[in-house]
Amino acid sequence: MKLGRLALAASMAFILSACGVIKDSVDILPKEQTNEETAANTDAIRIEVVVESDGESIVDLEVDIKGRKNSEQVKHATTKTPYKEEFTVPKDVFLPLEATHVTAGIADDASWVSCTVRYDGEVVATHKARGDGAKAVCDKKFQWGPG
Repeated sequence: MKLGRLALAASMAFILSACGVIKDSVDILPKEQTNEETAANTDAIRIEVVVESDGESIVDLEVDIKGRKNSEQVKHATTKTPYKEEFTVPKDVFLPLEATHVTAGIADDASWVSCTVRYDGEVVATHKARGDGAKAVCDKKFQWGPG
C-alpha cells in the first residue's frame, strides 16, 4: 500500500512539473502581432486611400496628406475607378501626421461615389454620396483632447 502511494505521489510530481515546463516553453514562443503592435514597431504610418464608384471614373479628385515634416498632394480632374493609392509618413517627429483630406466628385455616368481612408490597415474615415453633383469627403484630423 505504501508503495502504491509513493508511486502515485511520484507520478503526480512528474505531471505537475511537466505542466510548468510546458507553460515556460509557451511563454518563450513568439506571438503574432496585432495591427496596432505592427504599426507601433514600424518607422512610418501607412495611409491607404480608396475611392470607388459605380461609374467608370470620378472627377475632381483631391488627396491631401499633411505631415508635420512630409506632406503630399494629388489632384486629378478625372481618374478611373477604383482609385487606390498608398502614402507613408515617417514617424521621425512627435505627432508626424496632422491630417488627411480626400474629396472626389461623381461622374455623369454614376449614381454614387465613396472614399475610405485607412491608417496602418484601420479605417479612420469613410463617406458615400449619391445624386447629381455629389462629392465624397473623407477627413481625419488630429487634435489634442476629446473630440
